[in-house]
Amino acid sequence: MRLLFERTSRMLEEARGLDALMAEVEWLSHVEWGLTASADVRVNFDITVQDKVYEAELVYPSLFPEAPAYVRPRNPDQSWSGHQYKAGTLCLEWGPDNWHPGVTGAALVRNTFLLMAYEVVGPTLGMEAPSRHELTTGQRLRGVINRFLVTPELKAAIAAAPADMSPLTVATNARLGALVAMATKVGEASTPNLAGVPPEISDPNVLGSWLRAGWVIKVDEWASLPKDATPAAVHDFLMAKGCWPYVDDADRAWYLLLADAQGGLRPMALVLGEAARVYEYVLLDADADVAARQPERHAPLAGKKVAIVGLGSLGSKLAVSLARSGVTKFYLVDDDVLLPTNLVRHQLDWWSVGNDKVEAVKAAIMLVRPDADVQSKNFRFTGQESSSYNTAVLEQIAACDLVIDATASPKVFSSIAAICSRRRVACIWGEVYAGGIGAQMARSIPGHDSDPLAVRAAIHQYLAGKPEAPFKRAQAYDVEDDQQVFVGGDAEVSHLAASMTQLAVDALVGAGQYKFPVPAYLMGYQLAWIFEAPFDTHPIACPHVEADEPVLDAAAAKEALGELVSKFTS
Repeated sequence: MRLLFERTSRMLEEARGLDALMAEVEWLSHVEWGLTASADVRVNFDITVQDKVYEAELVYPSLFPEAPAYVRPRNPDQSWSGHQYKAGTLCLEWGPDNWHPGVTGAALVRNTFLLMAYEVVGPTLGMEAPSRHELTTGQRLRGVINRFLVTPELKAAIAAAPADMSPLTVATNARLGALVAMATKVGEASTPNLAGVPPEISDPNVLGSWLRAGWVIKVDEWASLPKDATPAAVHDFLMAKGCWPYVDDADRAWYLLLADAQGGLRPMALVLGEAARVYEYVLLDADADVAARQPERHAPLAGKKVAIVGLGSLGSKLAVSLARSGVTKFYLVDDDVLLPTNLVRHQLDWWSVGNDKVEAVKAAIMLVRPDADVQSKNFRFTGQESSSYNTAVLEQIAACDLVIDATASPKVFSSIAAICSRRRVACIWGEVYAGGIGAQMARSIPGHDSDPLAVRAAIHQYLAGKPEAPFKRAQAYDVEDDQQVFVGGDAEVSHLAASMTQLAVDALVGAGQYKFPVPAYLMGYQLAWIFEAPFDTHPIACPHVEADEPVLDAAAAKEALGELVSKFTS
């Protein structure tokens, strides 16, 4: 309901747009305005495709139009399309990954009709609705319990194994929500552990790993085994290939890793005997990725809630550092999974490899602050997610006292800036420059600083008068010039994380006690570019200017609200 008061002009345009669409087309009918159970604005509507009526609901979340509106069946038990999330929300042309405030509810309704037309007519014409799904590893593994880590060292050991059947030792880490299995040894008991796997992983007395013996079996055509294969089917398949590794079928549990000539792997836990069963594991391929001592000033932090978007090297260090500084309430957002190559700069360690970063950082915070209240969301910010799920996450973020963008993504920053400006929430952001030659950090505190976009503009204006940055076209943490190669390391990321922790504490403590006089800083870690020495700092001022928001005069607002309210009573 608050949307009607916060965005009166826009919602009036939405209402008129839906009216115009219904007058234009014959397939749209029964447009009825109302509220959802959570008091979001909703519009019930029916669309007809070849005499079949689809009863739908268009939901405008309270953060609309910064957050996307979405469409779902009015009956939550109905499944209309393969382009539909588990919660029922339809995956339409626009979602969190490509949303912009110019998209209207009328456009979503029209897109819903097109999707249903594809579903009804498409099979007859041999056509499928266009798909824009590109899932990340974290999204693909969401909800998957059994995971098997595949490292380059394991692939090399399998390729070098002289026999078609080689003994295998697997350690399974069940410390967090997933069962992450990883091979520690390929070969007889006297064979050294695989390189890259810490000895603690295979020591149940240290990390509590669950050790199982098994076999690596080189066999082609394992894909012919169905995903729900029974132990008998696995037995018959391997017997036919002449590579069943067991003398008898007595009660026992083994781990099998089937490997074909093309490098494909299929891991499974095989239980024989009376409780016979096959447990399939999903591959997680790592080959693609290289108060007692608190200052008195920190006392208010225990009552503040901090959202951190992005839990990579910077965000993970910030989270734990803020926990050590006295923050006890967190809202963590990330969609990624921790892999061995992340450990070069990340806060986490081998305990957490193969697990979701949000859960692992949550566990790390809880080890520092057992009294912490940590909410974690496996979620790709501005990514391909359900719009309703996106709305729920954005509302939680907007309810925090401080939002930290640790992604270094312009798209994520723009979204966070809009949300924080809308709800007048403090935010900070930062990034390490490629090569680790320096970093920048900035903040926007409502009522004290200008809005985030104005602060960013001040940074760009300052840099416009400086030499072109050597990292302008560089990626990641490395950059090369004519004389040397700069590689950013853990020290640079840790330095920025420590500085941003100070900036965050400053923002959380409250008005009248700010130690940072300006909202933005460029910090040098090397003699390079504009930095004349390590730790050369460039403060950037940005005069406090409140953003101008379009406001209707009293008469116009009253008239617009009256027209909107009539939609709910007609």
